[in-house]
Amino acid sequence: MVKWLASAVAVALACVCALSIRPAAAQVARDPLIVPEEGGKGSRFQIVGQFGWAPGETVTLSFAFTTANDPLAYNGPFERDRRVTVLRDGTWSFPINVNDDLLSHPLDDTPGYIVVRAQSAGRTAINAFIFSPNGQRPAGAAAIAHLGFGPQNADPTLVGTLALFVAGAGALLIGSGMVRRRGALAT
Repeated sequence: MVKWLASAVAVALACVCALSIRPAAAQVARDPLIVPEEGGKGSRFQIVGQFGWAPGETVTLSFAFTTANDPLAYNGPFERDRRVTVLRDGTWSFPINVNDDLLSHPLDDTPGYIVVRAQSAGRTAINAFIFSPNGQRPAGAAAIAHLGFGPQNADPTLVGTLALFVAGAGALLIGSGMVRRRGALAT
């Protein structure tokens, strides 16, 4: 009886935990997308405007370097503008070399973020490249996770499905224990 009661309490606790835990990061692509998200001097990354840009308009790309923990909140100053034209499908792409010509000052070996602002007549978007010289990541990079993707709330269906799975597995364990116990008592 004690084992059955302990199993029932364990299943109930598992259900409560499963319903109260929110998955850490259902990911949605951030615009403009930066691929790859991280690198050092001499690396390259691609900036891609994926959606919401008006075909034919000009997008101005501005760059800045910061060591702030939240590079997506960076407001300037920006420097070294580059321009790209939006394609017919509302997208655009621009390659960047991470070298001393990118900004108005040379990049040293200080880990940080290269903030990219994409701005057109109707839209402004910001993202950041994690600058990790010699493999050293800037402070706060782990907390930001992938700058190319932003966290959103998890789908409640996923949490509910997980709770049902845990509850079903617990019920099966309890049921199989009861069947074994009855079989042991019958013999």
